[in-house]
Amino acid sequence: MRYPNLRYGNPTEFAHYAMGVPLPVLAKRLRRDERTVRDWLSGRTRVPWWVPELLRLKHMEADLRHRQMGMGAMPTRLGVVSADVIHLATATGEKNPQAHPGIPDPVDPVITCLRAGR
Repeated sequence: MRYPNLRYGNPTEFAHYAMGVPLPVLAKRLRRDERTVRDWLSGRTRVPWWVPELLRLKHMEADLRHRQMGMGAMPTRLGVVSADVIHLATATGEKNPQAHPGIPDPVDPVITCLRAGR
């Protein structure tokens, strides 16, 4: 988008900062009705520009507070990751015949050491 409309915030950024926060807590933090916040999360209505900014600043503030108290940085949030299934070698060292042709089979270090006589 060449000229983004600055009146509205990024819904992906809003979803990132809202991840893991219950809806009533998020609504109270933003001082809005739960239905409004639910509409923003579902994409039914556009997110105002100040919502992701406010959540980002609150997150930075909490991170700074943790570091000042000597608790270290806040743990990173992990999102959903999808990938192809990786077939591992069996305990006897036989390769799975249904393994994907483009993915190399992993090598088990214990079986390799036993075969080498170490």
